[in-house]
Amino acid sequence: MVQPRILFLASQLPEGTVSNDNAETLPAAFRDQGWQVESAPHQAIHRQPQGLCCHQTLLSRFDLVWSLGFGPRQGFWDRTQLLAALPRRKIINAPTGMALLHGKAAWPDLGSESHIANDPETLIFVLTNEPGEWVLKPLAGSFGQGVMRVTAEDADALESAMAARPGDYFMLQRFLPAIADGEIRTLLVGGQIIGSYLRVPSNRLHANLARHGSAHPATLNQRQADLVTRIAADLLAQDMGFAAVDLVGDTLMEVNVANPGGLGTMNELYGKDFGQAVVEAAWAFSQSLNPQP
Repeated sequence: MVQPRILFLASQLPEGTVSNDNAETLPAAFRDQGWQVESAPHQAIHRQPQGLCCHQTLLSRFDLVWSLGFGPRQGFWDRTQLLAALPRRKIINAPTGMALLHGKAAWPDLGSESHIANDPETLIFVLTNEPGEWVLKPLAGSFGQGVMRVTAEDADALESAMAARPGDYFMLQRFLPAIADGEIRTLLVGGQIIGSYLRVPSNRLHANLARHGSAHPATLNQRQADLVTRIAADLLAQDMGFAAVDLVGDTLMEVNVANPGGLGTMNELYGKDFGQAVVEAAWAFSQSLNPQP
C-alpha cells in the first residue's frame, strides 16, 4: 500500500500569542499511523500553471491538507480563494467554512440570548435596558482573551474594551451561572465524536485551559449528544471535518473550527491515545468524496 501523505499548514505565531499543542500532537498522530507528514507555513501556498503548490510540490500529491489556524492576517482572503480550488474534502476544513463559521455568531438558535455589534452604543443600550449579568467577548477571539463579565454598571468598561479593538465586532451574551460547574468540550473529526472533557473555570467565567481552567473526564448526556450530533451534521454538510463544540449544560457556547485544541488534553486526561481515532476519522472524511483509484 502506498504511504498516505498529509500536509499541515502551520505558521509561526507572534511572540506572546497563546496557542495549543496541535502543531505537535496532530502531526505525531499521523506519523504514528504510518503517514508521510510534511509541514509548511500558510504563506508557502501558491499557484503555478500545473496547479496549486506548496513550495514546489503540487497539492494534488497530498492525500489531505490540514490548516492549523488561519495563518497571517495579511493575504488571508487570497489564500482562502486559492485553497477553495482544491477538491471537496481534500482539505480537512473547507476554506469557505473556515471563513464563515469561525467566531461565535454561528448557530445562534442554540446558544443563550446574545447581541452582536461593532459600536459600543448598541451594546450599552442592551446592557442598561435589560438587567442582569452578561458576558462581553470579541466575536473572533480565542483562548478566553478579552472575555469579561458585565452588568449595567460596567458601560464604561464595555466601551473601553471595544475601543481597544476599533471596528471589531463584539458579542454581549447572557451570563450562564452554570459555567461555574464547567464547560464540556467535544472534539469532532469527520463528523465523528472523538471524545469529550469538562473544562472547569478557576474564576467562574473562563473555562479555557489557557486561562487556568482545569480539565476533568466527562460524558455527554443524551440531550448534549443530540445537540453535538446535530452540529456535526451541519459541519459535514459544509465539508468541515475538524471542530470542537463547547457546551454549558445543553446550551451551545461556541463551535471552534479554526484550530481547536483538545487532543493532547484528552490523551493525558484519559491515559490513552486518541490519535488513531483522529486519523481514521479524517481519512474516512477525505475518502467519502475522493476515493483512491
